Amino acid sequence: MESRFIFNSVLDPHLLSYCSGLVLRIIQLLGHLLKVLFYSAIFKFLLSVVVLMIVIFQGSAQQVPQYSQYLFNPIYINPAYTGYKNDVFVQTFYRKQWAGLEGAPSTFGIAADGIIPLHNIGLGVVASSDQLGLQTTQSLYFNGAYHLQVGEYSFLSFGAGVGFVNYRIKSEKYDPTVAADPSLIGTGESVIYPDLNIGLLYYSDRFYAGFSIDHALENILQIKNVDLAVKPKRSYSLTAGALIDLNGYFSLKPSLLLLDDLKAMTRIDGNLFLQYDQLLGLGLGYRRSFNFFDRVDDIGLQKEIAFLVMAEIFVRKNFRFGYAFDLPVSGQWSRLNSHEFSLGYMISSPRSRLKSPRYF
Repeated sequence: MESRFIFNSVLDPHLLSYCSGLVLRIIQLLGHLLKVLFYSAIFKFLLSVVVLMIVIFQGSAQQVPQYSQYLFNPIYINPAYTGYKNDVFVQTFYRKQWAGLEGAPSTFGIAADGIIPLHNIGLGVVASSDQLGLQTTQSLYFNGAYHLQVGEYSFLSFGAGVGFVNYRIKSEKYDPTVAADPSLIGTGESVIYPDLNIGLLYYSDRFYAGFSIDHALENILQIKNVDLAVKPKRSYSLTAGALIDLNGYFSLKPSLLLLDDLKAMTRIDGNLFLQYDQLLGLGLGYRRSFNFFDRVDDIGLQKEIAFLVMAEIFVRKNFRFGYAFDLPVSGQWSRLNSHEFSLGYMISSPRSRLKSPRYF
């Protein structure tokens, strides 16, 4: 009774009235947002995509799958891109790494995202399946991003992707006569754990820069009965790019990607893309790993170096096809090429409020 009396005597009645009104207002706003989500065509479309993804990935790693077409599919590395295109955008890709090598990594991904009109809130779903030898890793994320307008054509986006990862070793395919690895015997059960990706993105009609963190829950995850090699590793990516007009039809798009997990070697990708009238694009890239801060032993270590060739074709205004070819020239896999294919389809809305085109 005494503590309750002291509490009531300290608080100002006007403050109590203000706080209660503020809480009521927040509840009303959340209710309005949920109503918008429920009746939004974007939300219904994304829900159907989620169902499709669950069906596709029921059956099927690299810890950090490698992408060459990050400029075409940035949502896979930074959730802050969710809703960036303004309209509903569906994209998928397939990457076959080190073609010709048995058990080499292969990755398939599909994503869909859009923005809620008048609220600047992007929603999306991202799924991927990564195969590496006997290991298979599947993931499904629900993305959300808020796009804060900071200029006439510039925005600052905050995004997060919440989901889960399903990891499994296919012990039924284990052949002890080929690879005598007793640690695989008796395994095969799936391990499912939660995951979180976060990102920040600044963009305008001519420039963008982003920063993202994958597997942000690494330090707090407690995964039992799983070898440490498969525990998710937190990684950091930094991206930047620009659009340079050459004339009325041609433009250049330089871009940079830096990927680091603070443990192994740092990877840097630099690309230069020549675009023709949003119909055709050709690009060259250079990828190299660096041993920053002497994290790993340089003795006998070959730095990964590769050249990239990329192409993008718009079959129709809203439908694009992309291809990338990786040609390694140094490193452990210097004689094994990689191929990457991507498709994208834009579902334009007559209510779109897009004031400037999206080039990235």
